[in-house]
Amino acid sequence: MSNNPILSVLGWSGEYQRLRDTIRDGEGAASVFGVGEGHKIHLAASLSREFDCILYVAANEASAVRAEEQLRGFGVDASHFPLREVPLSGKLFAASQELTSSRLKVLSRLNAGSAVVTASAEALMQRIAPPDAFAGGTMVLNEGEAYDIKALLVRLLSAGYERVEQCEGRGQFALRGGILDVFPAESDLPYRLEFFDDEIDSVRTFDPVTQRSVEKQNAVRIIPATELPLTEIARQRGITALKKKPGNMQEELEALQSGATPCGLERLTVLFYPETHTLLSCLPKGAVIVIEEPQRVYESAETAFAAFSENVAALLEGGEAQGCEAELYISPADFIKGLETVRTVMLFSLTRSFSMIRPKAVFRFEARAVAKYSTGMEALHTDIISWLRSGYTIAIYAGNHMERLRDQLSDSGLEAAATEKLNRDLVQKEFIIVGESLPFGFEYPEIKLALITEAELYGSARRRTGPLRKRPQLVFSDLSVGDLVVHETHGIGRFTGVESLTVQNNTRDYLLLQYAGGDKLYIPTDQLDRVQKYIGATDAEPKLSKLGGTEWQKAVSRTREGVKALAMDLVKLYGERQRIKGFVFSADTPWQRRMEENFPYEETPDQLTSIEEVKRDMESGKVMDRLLCGDVGYGKTEVALRAAFKAVMDSKQVAFLVPTTILAQQHYSTLCSRFSGFPVTVELLSRFKNAKEQSDIIKRIANGRVDVVVGTHKLLSSRVKFKDLGLLIVDEEQRFGVGHKEKIKDIRRSVDVLTLTATPIPRTLHMSMTGIRDMSVIETPPEQRYPVQTYVVEYSDAIVREAVLKELGRGGQVYIVYNRVRSIEGFASRMGELLPEARIAFAHGQMNERILERTMLDFLNGAFDVLVCSAIIESGMDIPNVNTIIVYDADHFGLSQLYQLRGRVGRSTRLGYAYLTFRRDKVLTETAEKRLTTIREFTQFGSGFKIAMRDLEIRGAGNLLGPEQHGHMAEVGYDFYCKLMAEEVSKAKGIEEHPSVDCSVDIPVDAHIPHNYISGENRRLEMYKRIASISTTEDMFDVQEELEDRYGDIPKSVQNLMDVALIKANAELAYITQLTVREGEMRFTFHKNAKLNGAKLFELCSGIKGAHLVNAESTVLAVIRNNRDVQSLLSELPHFVYMLMHCIDKY
Repeated sequence: MSNNPILSVLGWSGEYQRLRDTIRDGEGAASVFGVGEGHKIHLAASLSREFDCILYVAANEASAVRAEEQLRGFGVDASHFPLREVPLSGKLFAASQELTSSRLKVLSRLNAGSAVVTASAEALMQRIAPPDAFAGGTMVLNEGEAYDIKALLVRLLSAGYERVEQCEGRGQFALRGGILDVFPAESDLPYRLEFFDDEIDSVRTFDPVTQRSVEKQNAVRIIPATELPLTEIARQRGITALKKKPGNMQEELEALQSGATPCGLERLTVLFYPETHTLLSCLPKGAVIVIEEPQRVYESAETAFAAFSENVAALLEGGEAQGCEAELYISPADFIKGLETVRTVMLFSLTRSFSMIRPKAVFRFEARAVAKYSTGMEALHTDIISWLRSGYTIAIYAGNHMERLRDQLSDSGLEAAATEKLNRDLVQKEFIIVGESLPFGFEYPEIKLALITEAELYGSARRRTGPLRKRPQLVFSDLSVGDLVVHETHGIGRFTGVESLTVQNNTRDYLLLQYAGGDKLYIPTDQLDRVQKYIGATDAEPKLSKLGGTEWQKAVSRTREGVKALAMDLVKLYGERQRIKGFVFSADTPWQRRMEENFPYEETPDQLTSIEEVKRDMESGKVMDRLLCGDVGYGKTEVALRAAFKAVMDSKQVAFLVPTTILAQQHYSTLCSRFSGFPVTVELLSRFKNAKEQSDIIKRIANGRVDVVVGTHKLLSSRVKFKDLGLLIVDEEQRFGVGHKEKIKDIRRSVDVLTLTATPIPRTLHMSMTGIRDMSVIETPPEQRYPVQTYVVEYSDAIVREAVLKELGRGGQVYIVYNRVRSIEGFASRMGELLPEARIAFAHGQMNERILERTMLDFLNGAFDVLVCSAIIESGMDIPNVNTIIVYDADHFGLSQLYQLRGRVGRSTRLGYAYLTFRRDKVLTETAEKRLTTIREFTQFGSGFKIAMRDLEIRGAGNLLGPEQHGHMAEVGYDFYCKLMAEEVSKAKGIEEHPSVDCSVDIPVDAHIPHNYISGENRRLEMYKRIASISTTEDMFDVQEELEDRYGDIPKSVQNLMDVALIKANAELAYITQLTVREGEMRFTFHKNAKLNGAKLFELCSGIKGAHLVNAESTVLAVIRNNRDVQSLLSELPHFVYMLMHCIDKY
């Protein structure tokens, strides 16, 4: 229940009290007249304080989403029940979980008996499984109670959960020994259940990225992961029905018979549950149904039902759908009938009747909308004086503007109380300003109340779109048999598997690598920190290195030299720039603060950090040269325009350089919108301006009458001369030609430069560049209401038609990505025949540049509904009205391409849809199956995402460092390249690095990870990599904690492995290259360049029984321990190594 004091003010109204009592007594449907859009939400929010369950019915999806946002703005914990969008045609292979998860959360809350839900007419007409099936599929597992694990797994599968090796996304579970991981469909985090025999010993949440526990819990509630949880009776009923169905339903049938729930089964709901149920069936007793404009709701229901019926009829005629799908919607009449209860409230702005629901009581509210005051304070001042004279209560929710507004009103003679947060009910006749935000204002003359918000004062209220999460950092890439790997000493080989070798009862695991000529190399798992998966800068596969050959060392030397030259250049350039004096910009002005406060969203933490870094550079007096990295839509433009505004406030000019005319147009529109209301002149210089207009703009730039100019490379022409250029903003510099880059380089010497890039930069590279390249990174996306709903589906014309018409029906536009330039025109013609209702254009990168730009601009301006295009839209395009993308032959694209293509939609407040289609082979080959599995993984949060991001980061590294470095990256692999880069940058900066010492450890103890402890090969390799990376005691404790958390009690052989890893790390710090342990003896061989302190070493030898130095090329210390076995010597080793570390002069 919301405690917002604004929701208690309707208690002052006698009409509201009567309405509340009528609902409580269940006297029948009620009509409420005179309530505008804002008052409807306020009324529903107020009722949510009185009643446990409210269903708010809106005409369409946009209105239902808006209602949820506004209810949340009043502090109501509302949920939107989205329309189910499972395609009726085509064979669905996979679908992302976001949409289903949102629907399941609502069903779960209704099942619990307390919820505030918003839904559209169409969403409420869709049939669902009966409430009993959902309730029966819900489990609550408590700590300390006993359960049959096998029975639990069966129930999870029946509830639609998928068994996986590692639990990363909603609707998944994994079992490892006595540990069960499950990601409930309604949870933000997955749960880990640790069993002792059949009793749950502990329950805790864990992070799906790191797989580490987060917080201890007492229980977990697991709701079904599908809207169609199947009871045994329903499953058998469906199997029987499917056996009688013609068509290709064999895969679904086999999945059902195996106990699983196939993807997209919701379209066959009627076969499993013939009785009719909708969301209305799930409402608990006593629920209040609030209908916003009933006539509009009914008309929307009729329209949706007609469109659905027409679509199904066409699909049935073409043999693309099953007959039972025609029954997935109830009729509009049945829908309205279901809305009529003894606690139904119909809200009308005007007095009108709705004959389909006869009201038993009628209420009228006196309510008015509040005026907009964004044009000036005079009208606000006048209204406040009038309200005060009439004895009104006035509350102004001004958000961040509270102090400024109070001062402004005080200057004009109006004194108001002010508080950051209002924790009490309003007092009648008070005048108060509150530092909080509400969605909108309103006036109730009957109770003499006026509420004003930022929306009326400044044009918009700040919006938070949800919890902010950083993009997950990438971890060790999964190794699969056949992958190429890089060993730092031996070069590029092929991973052929992990082999266990047992010598004298001691088992060790080794990576088996194959090199040129069939040579084999066994790599001990304690050397895994020397091995990385080969990831090149291109798709071309490198040749294998030859063991013992010189080619690999030559490649490393070439790369090191190239990296060294780059590092020296960067350090030198950075030093020069630090010495050059630039313009010292002033601190932020009041106008700057006002412009920033008008930003309609809450800045992400990364945005705020980047803004601070940019401003600090501008005010420092040095010439700024900062790179700002962040994905499309992460808020780079807002950072740039704040910098631009700051420059203009000091009477400096700003040039905003972009690679394409379309982007120039988009940035120009954004700047005009954000700078409106301020005396800032913004112009656009591009091909879309005629010669006369261009000449005029150039003239005004020269005499200083243009403050900010956005343009393509035309800005770099010798004709364009600035009167006083203070800031150059460059968007995607890597997309400019060499000549243009040279001109940008010249400008850089004396003018502040901010460069933007949408390609992510590898974190390792970012860290190594610290101190030689000023970089700001935005990793936190402004989270959308819904991520893009993704479907992997077999291609058919029917599914294209269904998806396009659905998008056009909500006023949107569509991309169809067809990546074959030769036949794209013919394909576009075929789409025109398939979709005669749509205006279709096509575009690809080999078109005449002017025609391409004109096509794209026309599409941006809404002249076309569908754009058939190649992958040119992969980066840069931002058209909020395009919210459906269909990718033809998606299995022929790389995952990083699919990631960026999908990012082109879902850029507004609407839910975006991505259909990744493939043409299924008549005989599904192994290659085709692998492609299919790969894009199916893309709909999950796990490996597909990681691969896509890794791919993009490599591209980002190449863009940042240039083509020559790209070549080096391909030669030695991405990870090893980054390591070399970090080393050379440190040297160039004069940081003394510890020489690289690789200690070979030979300790014959059982040191490996047993298969019965970690079963999956990839997970075992990942953990071997983690253990090999241990360098401190804290690292070892961290790995121990992770192992116990994820896999249970640590076996002795795994503890030995960790002990050896820590000993090896410390031995390398002591310059020990060889450490050998045999029964009764330990032997330490030092690096020939070890900085040994002889006095300390002799003192140590004399103090240790059995220690003596051995004559050899390098210094060797032997310690004799008669009658001591290897395991007991292993326990002494850490102490010995620690003492030897202090024989090195550095210590």
